[in-house]
Amino acid sequence: MTDETEHQLREKIAFQKSFMANFPTLTSIAQKWGISSVETKSKAQLIKELSDDEEQLELLIESKRIAAVISLQDELHPPENSEDCPICFETIKHVYSKTISRLYCCGGWVCDKCRNERNSTGMKKGVDEMFHGKCPLCRDTLINDSDQKRENSKILEHANNGRAWAQSLVGSWYMDGTYGFALDKEKGLRFNLQAADQRDPDALAAMALAYRGETFERDESKYLQYMKEAADLGHTEAQRILGHHFMDRCDDEEIHLHYITLAASQGDPKACSILGLHFLYADFGLTRSRILEKHYSEKSVEDTDPKAFPTFAYNFANALYHLSVERYEKVLNIPGHSPIPTILFWLRKALVGAYLPMGTVPKFISMIETKEKSQCANCRIKAEGSSLKRCIRCLGAWYCGKECQVQHWKAGHKFDCIKS
Repeated sequence: MTDETEHQLREKIAFQKSFMANFPTLTSIAQKWGISSVETKSKAQLIKELSDDEEQLELLIESKRIAAVISLQDELHPPENSEDCPICFETIKHVYSKTISRLYCCGGWVCDKCRNERNSTGMKKGVDEMFHGKCPLCRDTLINDSDQKRENSKILEHANNGRAWAQSLVGSWYMDGTYGFALDKEKGLRFNLQAADQRDPDALAAMALAYRGETFERDESKYLQYMKEAADLGHTEAQRILGHHFMDRCDDEEIHLHYITLAASQGDPKACSILGLHFLYADFGLTRSRILEKHYSEKSVEDTDPKAFPTFAYNFANALYHLSVERYEKVLNIPGHSPIPTILFWLRKALVGAYLPMGTVPKFISMIETKEKSQCANCRIKAEGSSLKRCIRCLGAWYCGKECQVQHWKAGHKFDCIKS
């Protein structure tokens, strides 16, 4: 079915390109008829439809590459920690802290899907309301998030009873001196080692970091041993760290791409960011693709705090800008098709970035704003000084008056505008 869909998309794209070859360029149409004209917007819509199909095709091909990587991983390392969710019976391929929600009362768990479906009330009133106050497995009263003393006591009880997930948690808390546990690295390592001996993915990753030099003297062999074991048990962060470790080693490029792809397929934002840049620069045997650069850079900003990772916001804005320039022949202000508000939104998010070269983001913002505020977004009359008024919602369009703003909104800015 996938091959058939790919064939159909290729034929459709070929037809669209052949059809569009009979039309003048978007630039010439916009210059002749105006940015907001029916003629310009019609050509822009054709470009959008072609672009959507091209994106669908590239994502389809990429999904096949990802499936091949996952298939190889499962063949080399068959999942050992798969279990069925006790609520919906869906199989969770790799059970560990990032794929499930643990119930501390009995030590059982539910999948994230079941947790999210029952979480609408819990988000407002607390975890005790998530399942109407009762554990769906043991029917005991759920431990409220605010009752840290009871929660810690229960987890410590599970840890002392030999449960690996609890040993891993307690071990990390002793190591960091957090969650009410006094700093005690020796005790923390003991708990982590007990959990790692039971092949708990979180504990294995923690032991790897300990041997990276964060606790013990660096031991490359043990570091890689523990990290690879965690990665092969589906630990997303371990997969990304392991992939990054092999990035600069020319003889291990395949290993790097393999583990980065695995981590990105599970939504790890750092892995997605790395993979996006690989598609931009055609690294590690990948074909250069602005579409997949944008796709992965967009995934990297989903559910990610821009203050913590401002580079991700910048990379997405940069990818969207350059892809739009290629698609729309540098004509980026067609109402209903303009990426300018979205680009500026993410660039402003990136302004807090301490990891970006000084002045990079402000210069990018200034370049776009200087061009856009030089004339009214609707009637295209050149501005005199600072006479134009800015859209207060997206801060990405300028107008000579309210009438032009209303016309531009109706012409399509309502689809482009994003609250800044």
